[in-house]
Order: sequence, then structure tokens, then C-alpha cells
Amino acid sequence: MSSEVHVVAIITPAPGKEARVRELLSGLADNVKKHESDVSKYHLFEQYNGQGGNVFVVEEILNKDQATYDAHFKTEYFQKLGEVIPQEGLLAAPLDIKTIKPIGGFLSR
Repeated sequence: MSSEVHVVAIITPAPGKEARVRELLSGLADNVKKHESDVSKYHLFEQYNGQGGNVFVVEEILNKDQATYDAHFKTEYFQKLGEVIPQEGLLAAPLDIKTIKPIGGFLSR
């Protein structure tokens, strides 16, 4: 059994804050790529045809275990993001982070 930790985060920006949230999440993705070798996937998506505004989705795979997951969210850049989001009123809904596991399908052909 794999010890990988799979995560999906759903981020709903407040109206008019989409560009700022996109900027912050893109910077976060750059920091994760640069500093966290135990994260094998950090993929940022943006829903572009939503009825109630855009939603961002982050898909992650952390290679090791729960300790890697915990350390991931304790990095300086995640902590800073956690401060900036409420200070700037960037979200229309609470951040929704789900730890998930694959149960079917395939990764690639």
C-alpha cells in the first residue's frame, strides 16, 4: 500500500478577488516546487465556466506520510498565505481541503 498522501483543495475567491487569489496560489505553487521535494504533484486549476464565479482547485500528492503533509502546511509560505487570506478578505467560502485516496481509474496510459 502506498504511503502517499493525496489532497484536493477547493478555494472560492470573493467577487472581484479572483486575480489576487490566482496570484497568491501561483506563487504558492512556485514555492512548493522549489522547496518541497517530497511533493510530487502540485497542480493548480481554475474553473472558468462556473455559474457563481470562478473556483480554484489544487491537486497534490505528497510522497511520504502524514508528517510530510503536516510539515507542508507549516512552511513559511503557507503560514503567510493563511494570514493574508483573511486580512484581505479574499474568500467567499471557507477553504475546503480534502485528504483523498485513489479507488479507481488510472493515472496515465
